Amino acid sequence: MKDTLIWIEVEGKKDKLLLKCFKLRIPVFETKEENGKLFFKIYEKDFGKIQKFWFVKVKKSGVTGIRLLKENIWKQRVFVVSLLFGFLLLYVLSHIMIRVEVVHSNSDIRELVRLTLKEKGIKENTFRKSYKEIETIKKEVLDLYPEQLEWMEIEVHGMNYVVRIEERKIEKEKTNQTSCHIVATKDAFVKEMIFSKGVASVSRNDSVKKGDILISGLIKKDEEIKAVVCAQGSVYGEVWYSITASVPLDYEVSTRTNKVRWNFRLKNLFFDDFLFRSRLSSYEEEKTKIFNIFGNELYFVKQFETQKEKKRYSEEEAKNLAISEAIHKLESTFDEKEYIISKKVLKNEINNSTMNVEIFVSVFENIGEVQEFEINSIE
Repeated sequence: MKDTLIWIEVEGKKDKLLLKCFKLRIPVFETKEENGKLFFKIYEKDFGKIQKFWFVKVKKSGVTGIRLLKENIWKQRVFVVSLLFGFLLLYVLSHIMIRVEVVHSNSDIRELVRLTLKEKGIKENTFRKSYKEIETIKKEVLDLYPEQLEWMEIEVHGMNYVVRIEERKIEKEKTNQTSCHIVATKDAFVKEMIFSKGVASVSRNDSVKKGDILISGLIKKDEEIKAVVCAQGSVYGEVWYSITASVPLDYEVSTRTNKVRWNFRLKNLFFDDFLFRSRLSSYEEEKTKIFNIFGNELYFVKQFETQKEKKRYSEEEAKNLAISEAIHKLESTFDEKEYIISKKVLKNEINNSTMNVEIFVSVFENIGEVQEFEINSIE
């Protein structure tokens, strides 16, 4: 190959050799001395020209670059072939599925799903399907049995498929309606009422107590009961809460440095640890699974060194954070129509390096619940 670089060992007038190479435009890339001997790195195609110089003796000392790589690979060809074959065998074994387990209490449903999946390629002693293929098969099976199956998940655990399913429960329509009222679950001011059955017992802006009837299931005319129904509807009111929250003033911030280390993690029933000792005292990690075979999971792990810094909130920052956390906790219980009307901080104080906040909150909230009653108990 024209651009192959080689080392040559030089004996004789070395300075004259360099000058001659310069005049003939023969590139010399590197020189070095080892054990009193001088070595030049040149193109292999120029070796014949330098051999003609009468004032020096030269001989090849070694090749570099791609040729050197090829020679080394050829010398280690048995090891390289064995290594490639091992990786190929490992890849094949880690992608063959030897078992399909369908998890459900109903044996008929299990068998139905197992046979359907087998037709679609989810079966024993086959190569593992890709994530996209599995998702497509799941959708096809659910579309095929819409009345039998509610939900399905196909998980890959090592060399096994684990199929979890949920049977669709079709509720029979109730033929006998119960008699019921909509009653208040807490003290409130009524703000909004929407109902399809029953009679409103309160109006907007009325004050109600817990247990008051909001929508009655008794249909009356001239104080006489004409019909009994199960009241249906929603009643929203303004409700008041006093909520508290606490936030420590001192906290830690973890930031990544520029140091990154690589490691391997092996996980099985008896072992779960790094293969090499970690040289970082504090770090965050990102891992990628290499293979999962016979219950042995090997991960490639990148460890990012972190530094922890202690910080302290100002009183205003701690107060705002405590308020935000308290409001978020309250809002997590809301339905889609509920919201906070107003809020007011009643008090905030610092105790043992902790900010304690008490907040008064007004909420637009669903205050109605169904309460059944017996017809023969009506006076």
